[in-house]
Amino acid sequence: MTTYLSATIAQQLRAAQARLDRHTPSSADGRCSGCAEVGPCPQRRAALRVFGRYGRLPRRWPRATRPEQINRTSSWSWLCRE
Repeated sequence: MTTYLSATIAQQLRAAQARLDRHTPSSADGRCSGCAEVGPCPQRRAALRVFGRYGRLPRRWPRATRPEQINRTSSWSWLCRE
């Protein structure tokens, strides 16, 4: 089955993707990178609803949630005492 998306729907999906790219929650503290709200912010939820309405998945970008900012535990352990 072929699904046809009109130009209007394609534009809505592009706008929703841009909104998702701006409002990505950080892996470190869970705050939105666009508005600093905790958890999924209202703008992100609205953009995800657009994708759900048309049965599409948003594009995902590697390292968008900045996992390198997560606080790492100390590398010291009882096995490697100096």
